Amino acid sequence: MSDKPGKIVPPFWAGIYLAAGLAGHYVWLANGRGRWDAAGWGISVSALGFTLMFWAWKLFHLKGTAVCPFEESTHLITEGPYRFTRNPMYLGMTVLLLGIAVAAGTPPTLFAPLAFFLTVNFLFIPYEEKKMERIFSRPYLEYRRRVRRWV
Repeated sequence: MSDKPGKIVPPFWAGIYLAAGLAGHYVWLANGRGRWDAAGWGISVSALGFTLMFWAWKLFHLKGTAVCPFEESTHLITEGPYRFTRNPMYLGMTVLLLGIAVAAGTPPTLFAPLAFFLTVNFLFIPYEEKKMERIFSRPYLEYRRRVRRWV
């Protein structure tokens, strides 16, 4: 996809999906269905996701390059978490949402990480990959060959 995936940025999509998952969570509980008890695991997973997301964001900030997918990037960042994944912010947000779902303990909350993953994987990342290829050409293509999209 070379067209912009819309004007709504990924964190907003994450919030929309989280709200929908939590609404389903409360409907699930209101109907007398149970929940699993894994709040500790969920909090740990959420902390991991937040840390990854923040680490990646901090590198963008330190390099002075755009974080928003619709702005032009000025630096190709390949250090830190970018050595292991080309999309640590998206991976971090997905893991954060997964942690919240695990902590909430009901199946409807799993909607948020799944929907977010699908949205960024099929709408945002292809757009951003084409943009990065246009801006950085060969260095980006070499980086793309070395580092996987997710993990």
